[in-house]
Amino acid sequence: MKGNLLSLIILLTFISCQSKADKVKELKLDAITHIYKRDDETAKQKLNKAVKLTPNDPEIYYLMGNILFNESNYQEAINYYEKTIELDSTYAQAYTSLGKIYRIFNDRDKWCENFVKAYQLGDKTVYNDVRHCLPGI
Repeated sequence: MKGNLLSLIILLTFISCQSKADKVKELKLDAITHIYKRDDETAKQKLNKAVKLTPNDPEIYYLMGNILFNESNYQEAINYYEKTIELDSTYAQAYTSLGKIYRIFNDRDKWCENFVKAYQLGDKTVYNDVRHCLPGI
């Protein structure tokens, strides 16, 4: 009896975790769809729901940063990209996005720092930006 009860508890816990993960994935995909439709408010609502379920998911913060970037709310976007990096220091796209913001701000040191880091992490789309930062590339 104890073994069956324990098995049931483990199964229910697993199902609960799967359902939560599936829900977060669905919310993020819905948010991305709304971002492409330029329906930022709905996208933010989806991401806010997702972050309540998984507050340590760097992709949620990255996506929110993208929305804010598209709205030209650069300072707030920086906060979200930095949170992304805090949660996953290998998230190359967050460094790329920070580099873009600092290029807009004309802060060469920070833009180069972020583009170089993104490049080192595998984002080759920033090559043209990086080559202006590092002689010999």
